[in-house]
Amino acid sequence: MSVPFGSRLLPAWNPIMTAVRSRTRAPNLKKPAIPHWTRAVVLKLVEPIHKDPMEGIHPRETCQKRQKALQSKTEQVNPFEQILAKEFLEKIENAKLVAIFHVLPMTEAELFAARVQLNKISLQYIKHNNTIMRLAFTGTKYEALLKLYESTTCTFYGDEPAVSKLLKLEKKISGLVLLGGVVEDRFMSVQDMKHYASLPSLHTLQAQLVSILGTPAQHLSQNLSANQVELSSSLSRYATDNKPDGDAESSPTTESAQ
Repeated sequence: MSVPFGSRLLPAWNPIMTAVRSRTRAPNLKKPAIPHWTRAVVLKLVEPIHKDPMEGIHPRETCQKRQKALQSKTEQVNPFEQILAKEFLEKIENAKLVAIFHVLPMTEAELFAARVQLNKISLQYIKHNNTIMRLAFTGTKYEALLKLYESTTCTFYGDEPAVSKLLKLEKKISGLVLLGGVVEDRFMSVQDMKHYASLPSLHTLQAQLVSILGTPAQHLSQNLSANQVELSSSLSRYATDNKPDGDAESSPTTESAQ
């Protein structure tokens, strides 16, 4: 009779209990017992004389990738990139409106059409790689804009804060997504730009301010002259009421004679 294949294999045995050898009490792992004198002598003899040079150093300090990244940062920068970064920073500082867009996958013809539409509202196009952006903004007041230059982006700048026109055109351009920008040296998100566009014009706000500032002076002038006007009207009524009768009778005769 043939023996089944499963019975020919040795059964797997898993111990239910693990015996721990101890004399009187359980071993203390946090504070182990002092070894025997002979064992202590042997451990002392085999202890290494020279210490590990990496002992006590955090692993991030010995990471080769981190060392290569630090080395790449300290490499000499291309002088031409420094010139481009300086020119770009000057344009941003002199502009009153800076709009940063994320560029979606699009053809050159579509990008050219978008540039033409934005050029109609006096916005000029400029684009550099992220390395030049870091050179231009690092250590300046525009350093916070570096968070927007993490992917494929382009920049438009102009001499007039035409935020409302920009938002209207941004809805028509499908290949560009507005991320934020700078309006008159103020960092603004898309929501801030929408709120800025909803505000009245500067001349309207100035007229409202002048009206608000002039209202207290106008009320004060009216309050100061109210007593004089009331006194004058009272004297006029008094003079009319106490007018002599002869004058009242002569007045119609004089009028008929005339």
